[in-house]
Amino acid sequence: MFSQSQILQDLPKQFFVNLVAKVNAKQAEGYDVINLGQGNPDQPTYDFIVDALIASAKNPVSHKYSSFRGNAHFKEAVSQFYREHYQVDLNSEKEICVLGGAKIGLVEFPLALMNPGDLLLLPDPGYPDYLSSVALAQIDYATFPLTKANHFLPDLTAIPEDVAKRAKFIYVNYPNNPTGAVATAAFYEELVAWAKAYDVGVISDFAYGALGAEGYENPNFLSTPGAKDVGIELYTFSKTFNMAGWRLAFAAGNAQLIEALNLLQDHLFVSVFPAIQDAGAVALLDERSKDAVADLNKT
Repeated sequence: MFSQSQILQDLPKQFFVNLVAKVNAKQAEGYDVINLGQGNPDQPTYDFIVDALIASAKNPVSHKYSSFRGNAHFKEAVSQFYREHYQVDLNSEKEICVLGGAKIGLVEFPLALMNPGDLLLLPDPGYPDYLSSVALAQIDYATFPLTKANHFLPDLTAIPEDVAKRAKFIYVNYPNNPTGAVATAAFYEELVAWAKAYDVGVISDFAYGALGAEGYENPNFLSTPGAKDVGIELYTFSKTFNMAGWRLAFAAGNAQLIEALNLLQDHLFVSVFPAIQDAGAVALLDERSKDAVADLNKT
């Protein structure tokens, strides 16, 4: 009697929904399953972050609607975090978009900034839900290979001239899911120059940015000279702070791109539960986070 919209029918099969169903079925049969598919931390959120949530949740102020574009205290914490960790200055009102998880930003981005027929460049292999954004926005896409020979980095010079000229945006993801590869500062400099030459916007998926073995610190796209001219970066609390179920993330960078995301979200959401934002601010700025993240990396 009721048929799904054509957009829903055109969506790719949701990879993680199907994967979780398979894992759950095996666990129900008694198997001890190590799930290497979904990036779901198996360690608890750090105690001091949980305590901050509890304290804020008991405050009646947190029981009201959030500000549509996120609470000022949280966005100021994001700005301070990026200044201290990556030497990037962010305008907390114009260059930060609060997200209910990075997936929302990655999937909604083309809806906010692309039109049917526009071309999006995606890595192959890559995060499966990038393709969901293609279907929802009814845009075109092309892939670029990540090969061992090139250290699983895009070979920007190998992207055909006509494709580069037609592309409107490119997604990059380092540290990379699924290869584990890391970017270099030199690569980001090359990417910014390429993006300016072809007028292509850059979306940096920095989900695993805090993770690295033996004290390794990942270079950051936004800290690259000129990066804010061409793109944004998405940062999630899921991996750094074991907060996957909390659904908290942010996008930061180019003010025009951030404004478009914020405008779309004005119509979709009333931001994130205030107590989660308060706990997120603690996660970003509390001195205990440094030791906690270091211990996580050791694990």
